[in-house]
Amino acid sequence: MNNTQRTLFAIYIPITLLIVIFDNIYSNEAMVQHLKYTIMITLCFSVTVVRKKFWEQKLMALSFLFMVIADFFLVFSTTVNGIKADFSLFGIAGFLFAYLSLIAAYHKNFKVGKAEAITVIPVASIFLYVFVSLRPYVKGFMFIETLIFGVVLCYMTWTAVCTIFRGYFNPRIASLIALSGSLMFICDMGVAFSLFHPLYAGSYMSWPKSIVWAAYILGWTILAVIVSEKDLRISTAADSFQSTVYTDEPLENN
Repeated sequence: MNNTQRTLFAIYIPITLLIVIFDNIYSNEAMVQHLKYTIMITLCFSVTVVRKKFWEQKLMALSFLFMVIADFFLVFSTTVNGIKADFSLFGIAGFLFAYLSLIAAYHKNFKVGKAEAITVIPVASIFLYVFVSLRPYVKGFMFIETLIFGVVLCYMTWTAVCTIFRGYFNPRIASLIALSGSLMFICDMGVAFSLFHPLYAGSYMSWPKSIVWAAYILGWTILAVIVSEKDLRISTAADSFQSTVYTDEPLENN
C-alpha cells in the first residue's frame, strides 16, 4: 500500500464513523447533509489529482464526477431553501452513468464460468426481493428509469465481484474491486427503500441511514484507493515496459 492509499484510508475511515455519529445525533439536519456532500467532493478531487497509470483508472475517476453530480441532486438540492422540485430522476441518472463507467473499467477478460454463474444468484436474488417490495410504490417514468438503473447496478456489482475470477487485475486489487462494488450495491438497495417505500420514505430511521452512508463512503473510498494503485493489473511484458516509462526520470543533457 502506497502513501496515497494509506492517507485516503486514514482520512475517510474516521470520517465515515463521524458521519454515522452525526447522523444519529442530528437526524437529517441540513448541516449533516452539507458535510456528506463536501466529503464526497473532496474524495472526487483527490481522485482527480492523483496520477493514473492505467486507462481503467481514468474510467474509475470519471465515475467519481458522475457520483458528485448525482449527489448534488439527491443530497445537496434537498437542503436548499425554496427548492421544492424532486430531482431524484437526475440523481439516479448520474449514478447510472457512474456505474456504466465502472462496468467499462471492470469488463476485462470477460467470461461466464461456473464461479461467475454462481455469483449471479445472490445479486439477482437481493435485487428481485427489493424490486418486488417496491414495485407497488414506483410509477410511470420513474419505474422505467429505476428498473434500468437496477439492472445496471446489478451488472456492475456482478462484474466487480467476477474480477476475482478473470485474472486481469492483480488478486489484491480484484478483491478491493469486489468489496467496493458490493458496498455500493448495499448502499443503493438501502437508498431505494428510503426513496420509495412509505415505511422509510416518510420518516427518519437512523440505523438504516447509518448503514447506507457507511457503505457509500467506504465503497467509494476503496475505489479511490484502487485509482491510486500503481500495480493494478497482473504483470505482463507490456505492463513491465509501461512501468519503466512511467517511473523513469528523463536524462539530463550534459
